[in-house]
This record gives sequence, C-alpha cells and structure tokens, in this order.
Amino acid sequence: MFNLFRKLLGDDGAAEAPKTGALSVPPKTAAPPAISAEPSPSARAHSFVCREPLLGRDERIAGYEFLLPPRVQARVLGAADAGPLHKAYDDALLHNLSSLGASALLGSRLAFVRLSPASLENPVIARLPVTNTVLMLSPSRKAPDAAVRPRIDALRQAGFACGWLLRREQLDETPDLLKLAASADFVQIDCGGSGSSGGFDAMQIKALVESLVDARPDGLPEIRLLAGGIGSFDEFHLCFQGGFDFFLGQFVVNRENWHPPKSNTNRLHVIELLNLLRGGAEFDVIAQKLKLDPVLTFKLLRYLNSPAMGLLSPVATLDKALIVLGRERFFRWLSLFLFDIKTPGYRDRVLTEQALARACFLENLAGRGAMPASKDQSFMLGLFSLIDLLMGQPMADVLRQAKLPEAVARALLGEAGAHRAALDLAIAAEGLAPEDLEAKAGACGLDALQVSRSAIEALEWAHEVSSLGEE
Repeated sequence: MFNLFRKLLGDDGAAEAPKTGALSVPPKTAAPPAISAEPSPSARAHSFVCREPLLGRDERIAGYEFLLPPRVQARVLGAADAGPLHKAYDDALLHNLSSLGASALLGSRLAFVRLSPASLENPVIARLPVTNTVLMLSPSRKAPDAAVRPRIDALRQAGFACGWLLRREQLDETPDLLKLAASADFVQIDCGGSGSSGGFDAMQIKALVESLVDARPDGLPEIRLLAGGIGSFDEFHLCFQGGFDFFLGQFVVNRENWHPPKSNTNRLHVIELLNLLRGGAEFDVIAQKLKLDPVLTFKLLRYLNSPAMGLLSPVATLDKALIVLGRERFFRWLSLFLFDIKTPGYRDRVLTEQALARACFLENLAGRGAMPASKDQSFMLGLFSLIDLLMGQPMADVLRQAKLPEAVARALLGEAGAHRAALDLAIAAEGLAPEDLEAKAGACGLDALQVSRSAIEALEWAHEVSSLGEE
C-alpha cells in the first residue's frame, strides 16, 4: 500500500506486482495447437480502439471491454459478407493490444477483447496475456463454421477464457449459436433497446437465460452472464435483480439522479490547504491549519512513519512532516482526499477511478509531442477534471475555491489551448468519443501506440490507488 503512495508522490521504487483477484481466469500449462506466437509478417499499423468499463455485482469495476469504434461495428454488422472486413479490423485491434508489452492487460482486472469467430485463427492472439483475458466472440449474420469449436477448445486449453455476444437477429438466423454459447465461460446479452435494434426485452432475456442453462453440458462451472447496452439505472437494477454477473453500458457515467458522495473528509478544508500550498504559504502556517483536521493529521503522520518510508527517526510534528514530504508531494497527497468517499456507490467509484486514470494518463504523456511539459500540472488537470461531479457543484464554483495553476483552471473551464487539447485527448481515450480520438491524438502530436500504452498503464495504476481505501 505505501509503495503505491511512494510511486504516486514521485519516489522511485519497484511497483507492486499485480494481484490475482477473485475474477481471475487461471492459466493452464498446455499450449494451443497450430497457433504461432510469431507476429504476422504484415503487421498492421497501430490503431485506436475503444474501451468500456465493466461492473461486477459488488458494484466495482471488474474490468474493461476492448472493441471496435461504434461506427466500425455498425459497418461490419451491416455488410452482406462481413467476414473479411471484420477480420481486418480485428487484426488491427489484436496488434494494438499485443504491442503494449504488459504481462497482463489490466493486472487483476478482466480484459474482454471483442472479436469475430473468423479471427480465432489469427496468430497474434497467442501474444496476448492469457491471465484474465476473455475473447468475446461477436458473430455476424453468417453462421460460425465447424472449425470454430476446436479453435475455442484450443484457446481455452492455453488458458484463455472465451465468451459469446448474443444479439437477437443472430440467434433468429443461426439457432445453433445457442449451443456454442451454452458451453462458453461468459455470455453477453444485449439488454438495451427494449427488444429493438438487436436487444432483447425482459421476457426474451429470461427465456434465453433458461435456454442457456438447460443446454449447458454437465460438468462445466456456472456460466457468467454480462448485461450489455444498459443505458439507465432502472435497466441496471432490473439486470442486477435478474442475476447477471457483469454490467456494461453508458449508465455508468450517466448523470441521471446524480448526488455528491458522502465523505469523512472536509473537502472545503482540503481546498483551503491546497490554496495555501499554491500560494506559497510557510509550512508553519499550513501546519497550524492542518492541526484543525485530526483525520488528515493522523493519516499524514501514519503515512510518513510507516516502515515503507524508511525514515531513520519518526516524524512527530506537522511542520517537520511537511518539510520531509515537500511542497509538491504534499499537494498531491492532499489532493487525493478530494476523492475520499466513505460509502461510495458505483458512480462514485467509477468517477474517482476515472479521474485518477486521467491524471496518470496525462502525466505519462507530459512533454511528448505537443502535450504540456509540466508533469505536476498535467496530473492536476486530470485529477480535477471530474471534481465538479464529485462535489455536486459547477466547475466554475469549485475553481473559485481552489487556487489551481492558471493554465489548468482555464482548461477545466473549456478554454482552448495545449492543456485543453490534452484533456480532450484523455476524455476521448476513455471511449466516450472514439470517433474523435485519432484527430485529437494527432493534434497533440501522438500516435496510437503512445496513447494506448499510456491508457492501459493509467487504468492499472488508478485501480491500485483507488483500491487503497478498501484495504
């Protein structure tokens, strides 16, 4: 835990090894037959991909789904013979993810990679980490050929988990798809649209789940169900009551019925201390203010006097604590308490982790291409980009209370410039505006690999930091 804080605050040191969570899919030892780990001779150029957060039944982020941009998906599904087109896009997606160089895409999180069944022959799959990677197969209107089942068996033998995305029109045209899905590790059902646009209504979902259970071969563990296309809290609640294990959709970031979370940290006091730091106040003045908050005082001294810090003698006074920590590192440490949530719901958790991921993403890219050079300002830009939603106040009102660097404040208010372009890139990289991602990356002088690698690192880091409050 304290090693992570040292990394957050700028200390060098080895990062913690990713932990294996309860949702992990353990790798097996056997290798899949006829799959080469060598890269394709005609490796595609790196491309931009979308990601979508996936919630578990504990209302925490369980992983992310990586997929083609919505416009590309629509084009593939609408094609009369989508096989070659889908394979070409899948090849770009696989090369993108396999080039990130991580031992696991998201540490202990699940990484769902959406592919066409025709892409199971792609040798680049073997270059993905098997731990926690789920190959989610999205069939077109053409029925999967007979070679699909042995390919799935080979990949599962290698340690991958596999699943199927079921849409109403595919099941209507290819009834045998239900048998394939019944043997999978995961099944994603489109629950949005009230039965239209490929979605299922409530009665159809109930019947489909019952059919999957009845058709599941004996001896297999219970199938895990994903509810996709959820657009509102009401839909989420219905799917939750319906026994789904995971949940996907824009409901996660929907502002509907949004309320600021309850916290055991006085945010206004935190902002006052941040203002003093940015204003250059002396440490003894800041220490006097800090003493008024016993919770913050306790947490600061506990952190500095932990064995992980390796201090030769304990720190007993606040003025000494501030000297040891330093102004910039104390500012970062203190800023995190703006996101201290006592009893968070899923929206609060997602917002907090999203803000941390933006901060890390922008800090990683600081000084590259046309990105702002200051790592500290880049970090604060991302960290404060969602503070209006967390505090339940307009951004302008929050910024009047917080004395942020002028360039950061202007960007948060939407003023054009290098900082705003950087923030727009961070937002686009979250998949909320995938059609703009390539253009925004180009405006910042960055390529797809730089953006993708930084995004994955930021997601894993944000998960580790946001998990500290749960330990």
